[in-house]
Amino acid sequence: MPSIITKPFDKEMQSLLGELSSGYHAGELSRKDPSELPEVIYTIEHNDEMVGYGVVREYAQGNQLIQKAEKDYFHPDERYLEKDFYIDIKNETNFIFIEALDVLKEHEGNGYAAYFVNWLKAKYPDKKMYVYSLDKSQNFWYKQQFEVVGSTVWMTYN
Repeated sequence: MPSIITKPFDKEMQSLLGELSSGYHAGELSRKDPSELPEVIYTIEHNDEMVGYGVVREYAQGNQLIQKAEKDYFHPDERYLEKDFYIDIKNETNFIFIEALDVLKEHEGNGYAAYFVNWLKAKYPDKKMYVYSLDKSQNFWYKQQFEVVGSTVWMTYN
């Protein structure tokens, strides 16, 4: 059975991510300025081996995620395409954002990502969750009972 381990998101962890040959977000996370990283990263481990990882941020106000989205996800000329996201999030409070969830290629298809999402649902039973989904991952999020936010690529649960 896998386990979720909370680890400090420090330079050592960034170096580890930089050495990975798979993991969609690993390279990006390994190059970020430490001030842009959360304090912790969650590793998905099985038999004492890291098989994946997740980065989750807790937010108190919707405008905090809006600022992050505008900085990291939205091109200034295309923000109008995200109007449903703005409408949905602007009055939200006390929610989480799943910034990254990666299972290493050699461990894909073993249920580790679903295990992580179920762990999050148990850890945050009363919090709404958001994720910026890629086309290739939307089916996974649908299976986890997430719904699309309007006509955007953002998805939400709860």
